[in-house]
Amino acid sequence: MPAPGVPFDHLSRAELDHQLSPSRSAKDFLAVLARHEAQTASLDRHPGLHRIKDIAYGELPRQRYDLTLPLRCASQPLTGGAMPCLMFVHGGFWQEGSKAGSGFAARACSRQGWAHAAVGYTLAPVASLGDIVAEVGQALLALQREGVRYGIDPDRIVIAGHSAGGHLCAAVLAGMAGIEAAEAVRGAVLISGVYDLAPVAASYVNDVVRISQADVPALSPLLAQPQRNAPVHIVVGQQEPDAFQHQSLALRAAWSPWLSRLTFECPPGRDHFDVLDELTRPASPVWAALLEMVT
Repeated sequence: MPAPGVPFDHLSRAELDHQLSPSRSAKDFLAVLARHEAQTASLDRHPGLHRIKDIAYGELPRQRYDLTLPLRCASQPLTGGAMPCLMFVHGGFWQEGSKAGSGFAARACSRQGWAHAAVGYTLAPVASLGDIVAEVGQALLALQREGVRYGIDPDRIVIAGHSAGGHLCAAVLAGMAGIEAAEAVRGAVLISGVYDLAPVAASYVNDVVRISQADVPALSPLLAQPQRNAPVHIVVGQQEPDAFQHQSLALRAAWSPWLSRLTFECPPGRDHFDVLDELTRPASPVWAALLEMVT
C-alpha cells in the first residue's frame, strides 16, 4: 500500500484521469452495479421486509430516500425508537448513480435488527458540490426526525458512503452541511472516498462537477476536522488505484488526532466496486465496526 500524503500535482492530466477512473482496474464493475440494482429491486418482494419508498426530504425530484425495515419492527413500531439505522449514500463522482442501486446491504441490516435508508441526491451539474453536501445533511436530519415513527432510534443513525458518497459523509461529519447534521452522526463508514478535492478538480471529473478553486479548501474533509467525536471506520479495497488508497490513508492520518475511535481496513482482493460487498457479510470487519458504533 502506498504511503500517505504523497501529492499528485506531479502527475500529468492523463495519469490523473487514469488514477481517478476505478472502473478501468476493477474486475467487472458493470456486473457489480447490475447485481446491486437487482438486489435493491428484489427488496420490494422480500416477505420479511417492509419498504417505504420515495420519502421526501426536500422538494426536488431526487431529494428522496427509501427505507427498509425488518417486518417485525415495521408492524409494531417502537415508541421513541430503538432500532439503529444505516443511512447509505451512493457514489458516482457526484454525477451518476442513484438510490436504485443502494439497497444491496438492506438484508444484512435487517438480519442485525437495523433499518436501512438509501439516500438519493441531486446530481451535478444540476447541483453544485456544495448543494449536494447540504442535501445529504438535510436527508440525515429528516431521517432523524421522521424515522422515529418507524421505530428508528434518532440517536443511532450511522452514515455510510461509497466513493463520492464517502466524501459526502465525511463532509457532513466535518460540519460542511451544518453543525446540527454533524451532531446527528452516531458513526460513519467511509468507503473508497475522495477527501482531498484538489486532484479531483484537476481531472476529467471536473468537466461536469465544476469544483471551483474556492470549493477545494471549503469542501475537502481532509483539510477540516470532524465536528463530533464519532467513531469512524475507513475502508479502501486492496485492488483500488493508488489515488483512492492515498486518499483514505491521508484522511486516517489527518483525523486520528481528533477521534477517539478511528479504524481502518483494506480488504484483500477487493476493488473499488466489489468492496461494497463487505457490507453484506455479517462476519466482516465492517459489521464489527458498525455494531460497536451503536452499543
